[in-house]
Order: sequence, then C-alpha cells, then structure tokens
Amino acid sequence: MPFVQSRTETNLGTTTVNIPTTDTYDFVGTIAPPSAQNPAASQGPGGGAGTGVGGGPRIPSQIVTVINQNGTPIYTSNPGDMGFSLRAVQCTAGDVITVVTSSSLASDQQPNAMRLTLATSEGPI
Repeated sequence: MPFVQSRTETNLGTTTVNIPTTDTYDFVGTIAPPSAQNPAASQGPGGGAGTGVGGGPRIPSQIVTVINQNGTPIYTSNPGDMGFSLRAVQCTAGDVITVVTSSSLASDQQPNAMRLTLATSEGPI
C-alpha cells in the first residue's frame, strides 16, 4: 500500500517526513498566512495626526518555505507564496524530508499566526 500522509502544522518551524520506501513522492503544501495590517495610524481629517484606528494597507506575508532532502535544499519558495507543489521527487527508504517555514515579518512570527497543510504521497500521480 503506498505511503500517504496529510498533516497540518501551526507556527513557523520545521515539519519532518520520514520516507518509508524507495520510490517517487509528491509533496503538496498550502499556507494560510496571517492577515496583518500596517499598524500606522491613518491621517485624520484636515491633515491631523489621525485617529489610530483602521491601520494602514495590508502587509503581505513574507513566509518562505524551504524543502530539504537529507539536509540538502531541493525547493525554495518566493516570500509570501501561499503554497507549493513538488512532484516526482526520487527518494530512498530512510530519507528525511524537512519542510522549513520562516519569515522576517513580525506578524508571521506570532503564535498560531500561520498554518501549513502538507500532503505527502508515494508513487506516480
């Protein structure tokens, strides 16, 4: 029976997949980033300092995903990508795949601010 695994992780960090058998594997992930707003106050009527409510324009997430096979990077996303699809990766039994999410943006680093859903499946599509 082919290896199939789906998991959801919260927070930035490392997710590990231990490969059970030699075969090709697909890794598909979706990222639900926080919806942050610029904390700067909007300008008030008449050019005043503003009310301090409403925030500013949305700040896009800067989450970067790196997928490593036995410590060697095989995929790096662009900052803010909402997911990835890495197909037909040749793996050997015992390989360790790590999916590392990181960000330099403070709102991405908050507890439970982002969610990664990772699906791993063995064999051809």
